[in-house]
Amino acid sequence: MHRRQMLGWLGALPFSLWSSAEAAPARPLRLGIMPFNSTLALFKTHQPLRQHLQNELGRSIEFYTAPDYFTFLNSSLAGEYDILITGPHFGVMCLEAYEALVRYKAVLQPVFVVRPNAGIQSLNDLRGKRIGLSSRLSISSIGGVKWLADQGMQMGRDYQLFERTTHGAAVAAVAVGELDAALTTHTPLRQVPEDVRAKVSILPIEVRVPHLMTLAHKRLGKVDIKRIREALLKFGLTAEGLSFFKETGYEGYAPITAEDVQSLQPYVSLTRTLLGHPS
Repeated sequence: MHRRQMLGWLGALPFSLWSSAEAAPARPLRLGIMPFNSTLALFKTHQPLRQHLQNELGRSIEFYTAPDYFTFLNSSLAGEYDILITGPHFGVMCLEAYEALVRYKAVLQPVFVVRPNAGIQSLNDLRGKRIGLSSRLSISSIGGVKWLADQGMQMGRDYQLFERTTHGAAVAAVAVGELDAALTTHTPLRQVPEDVRAKVSILPIEVRVPHLMTLAHKRLGKVDIKRIREALLKFGLTAEGLSFFKETGYEGYAPITAEDVQSLQPYVSLTRTLLGHPS
């Protein structure tokens, strides 16, 4: 089953039965989530948010994702989602059709994870190594590759890149010795199993960017977009919201500023280059 179809089905399931005496519900809102984790992990992590939005908006919410970052970005740009939780560089690319709502308060910092006994004590030890990542289009990958280039290390010459399906899969490949290192960020690390996390250590780099953004498609109109933004901000005040932000490490919501958008322009340009799009 296609991952987008699967997650949409999972999200829609509780709303498939309606009493004949009730009025037909409004069209479900499609919540698209960047595939930075497995489909089931995304569903489980975001279920409290989905339930909160349904309660506040009085409208059912269906989850959707995609099999990879490229497909997700194209689906986002095509307007397939009503609400979007996406990487900050993708968020900036979608601002023509979507309105920026909030971003996670935590700072997104790409890091390398390695095995403690693998002889990689500093970032310079990454020369000649096999480095895993979730996707070449993830902000952690783009930030990490840019940082390596700034240190004079070229892909293919000084290190090799290997893509995995998710951040968790890349980290797991390091834990079992399949790869020497992996590029990820702190928040996905908090969401991998503890037994995997215990087998790796972190090498941070000096790259910091705004975290995942939440946007709403402009076709929803100003009134509904305002209600969605207010519902999101109320989520952080609930017990479920406080637990969500603590467990994920997202810390809460913050406004998306002009400075955020400007700081992401170099990463947007790199993304467009990787996609073969003009800047």
